[in-house]
Amino acid sequence: MGTRCFIGINEDTGYLGVSCNYDGFVECAGMTLFSSYSDPDSLRKLISFGDLNALGSTVGTTEYSIGGNRFPRKYCKISELFEKEDAEYAYMLDQNGKWYYYKKTSRAKYELETDLRRLYPADFSVPGYIRF
Repeated sequence: MGTRCFIGINEDTGYLGVSCNYDGFVECAGMTLFSSYSDPDSLRKLISFGDLNALGSTVGTTEYSIGGNRFPRKYCKISELFEKEDAEYAYMLDQNGKWYYYKKTSRAKYELETDLRRLYPADFSVPGYIRF
């Protein structure tokens, strides 16, 4: 069984996104989202095809879910998202290109870059370099 997450974008009217079945923890999905999808246009393209089985570093390497929803879903609140989605984490890109995430257990908002810098300090020691 995988660690499921929800990946989306924070819009004026709520959170638009899709679920991902595997590797939803910060060290995997979080790093991939931060390093490959910090541009709102690239994230919109990723989620436009529907639910994911596995997140890739490009849309072409992402494995989409055959049995999942084929369209993104919108939620007004993070609490509503966690009530309806079977996800341990929810990753949201804001309109300025900054990633945040929420844990199902606490529903607190965390800054993704801050936690990735703490987890992987060597990867942030060279400007512009992220190993993933």
